[in-house]
Amino acid sequence: MGYIPKVILPPTPSAADLLRTYKLPALRRFAQNFLLDPRATSKFVACAGNIENKFIIEVGPGPGGITRKLFEHGAGQVAAIEKDIRLFPALQTLANAVDSRLRLYLGDILDFNIESVIPDDITSQQGSWKSDESASSSPIHLVGNLPFNIAIPLLIRWLKQVSIRSGPFAFGYRIPITICMQEAVAGRIVSDALLDQRGRLSIIFQNWFDCRVKHVFSGRAFVPPANVNVAVMQLIPLKQPLIDVSYDLLDKVTRAAFHTRNKKMSITMAALFPEETRDENTKELLQRAHLKSDTICLTLSVEEFGQLAQIYADIISRSRPVHEQLDRKINTKELTFELGETYVRPENNKTKKKSKKDWND
Repeated sequence: MGYIPKVILPPTPSAADLLRTYKLPALRRFAQNFLLDPRATSKFVACAGNIENKFIIEVGPGPGGITRKLFEHGAGQVAAIEKDIRLFPALQTLANAVDSRLRLYLGDILDFNIESVIPDDITSQQGSWKSDESASSSPIHLVGNLPFNIAIPLLIRWLKQVSIRSGPFAFGYRIPITICMQEAVAGRIVSDALLDQRGRLSIIFQNWFDCRVKHVFSGRAFVPPANVNVAVMQLIPLKQPLIDVSYDLLDKVTRAAFHTRNKKMSITMAALFPEETRDENTKELLQRAHLKSDTICLTLSVEEFGQLAQIYADIISRSRPVHEQLDRKINTKELTFELGETYVRPENNKTKKKSKKDWND
């Protein structure tokens, strides 16, 4: 992508004017809260950092309030992915003003293959993920004012892709993500140990991202007004995770730990193991992690959770002793012998209690 200097957009209707012109009210079924005030949209784009001459993937552009500011701040190209087809005439007005530097895509972002919109001149040049400049020099940025109900599912999807470097993260760039979400949810993601907001989201996101709340908007800044304050969250993939562990393992361990967050780890971790080896495996897990049985999950760091996940993976990967395997099969009423014969333990025939009429007979 060649250098594209900042431009002053020709006179075009504002996003608010376009909503009125095309009679486009926000729809509850899309959970829409538009950010229209020019000062607010400018603040949001500033939170994304340096986007000059970058390729921006915008999720949920709405009528184009943030999109306009992206170009005013020097964005090279913008790929806008919108689910609500009613908004396309308003977005096309802006696209006509920027000489095809804005491309519009209709689709649900939860099912959309976003790497397909990245230009070939970017995908053909592999970045260096572990370089110090990988995030700041990334030619791609992800931004969006997301509906609250899809913010976490979408971020989880991107987190999984970061963990295995797939999707848009497969090209070697640590792509910065700047999105709006509920302030309370953002607080859970950035929460430190010992704080009440600490939870599963804190651990899994902080293991793979540098997570920061860049700004907080009042709900009144949106149209229609949001019932809660809205945070602008930025997540930048780390050069390497704090602990090298798969997403599925870390997610499983943290779900068990925070399911009953105020109980002892000896109780919460026991749920990870089968009943016949539960006590033994739980004791081994905590001993190898150098944790006391009465430890509370809120006190643990991301690294300690990662270590728990690694030890848990090692324990469940070991083959069971023969006598444990036999006990388990017998308890399921079936035992297969080496000769291929199958013994099925007969059901205990419970004696039916005779009624008074039976005795009389």
